[in-house]
Amino acid sequence: MKRLIHLSHQAMWLGLAMLLATGLPARAAEPGLKISPAEVQIGAFFNGQTVTVSGTIPAGTQAVLEVIGSSAEEHLMRKGRRAGMWMNVGEINVQNVPSLYLVMSSAKELLTAAPPEATWGYRALEKRLVFSGKIEPAERQEFLKQFLELKESEQIYASRPGALKLKAAPGAASAVTASFPLPTNTRPGAYKVCLSVIQDGRVVSHNCAELTVALVGFPAWLAELAYGHGVAYGVLAVVIAIVTGFAMGFIFKGGGGH
Repeated sequence: MKRLIHLSHQAMWLGLAMLLATGLPARAAEPGLKISPAEVQIGAFFNGQTVTVSGTIPAGTQAVLEVIGSSAEEHLMRKGRRAGMWMNVGEINVQNVPSLYLVMSSAKELLTAAPPEATWGYRALEKRLVFSGKIEPAERQEFLKQFLELKESEQIYASRPGALKLKAAPGAASAVTASFPLPTNTRPGAYKVCLSVIQDGRVVSHNCAELTVALVGFPAWLAELAYGHGVAYGVLAVVIAIVTGFAMGFIFKGGGGH
């Protein structure tokens, strides 16, 4: 009997909790980023890929979208004039270098006139990069400028002010959309796609999703051969070089006979 009374009390409290829960307003789910396609496949005829990102932000705010690859250390040779000739005069090491860095903003000034404390864009990237080696502290800013220009010429870095498009959405929100090209030299791996909501010059929310770039087909087989079967890969490379040499010789010899 006591057990029955105890169970009836539990049922009463459970019913009361459910009643109160139904009377409370539902909490809106935090919007996530949608990436299309979420996986980019690099095959034998890969010629780049356009990726589209969409999401929502509170009305009256602005946004910055960043596409960031994994970081590594790079070694660059510095050129200088010696005896009237340009030659290598030392090595410069750069740490924390993203393999890919694309940044877009809804308002142009977020990138063209970012405040010094900005945690987005080239302004933040400059703070993360560490230079060492054959470089003086006074030269850092000029070398940084040249480094970013080099990456932009390779199409793996880009800053696009105003490339994010905003449109009014239901529920005091704005829909944000953007498209960006992945170049042909994009490396396979996992990339972070991050949307920062900016209000009054500071980040009020930060949401990230993952974009996967994977090798498929012949490039995947070749990579597996190179890393898992080094001897076979070396033999194949030699055979391809010999066949290519014979083919080029035949073509040029045939062309010269006319």
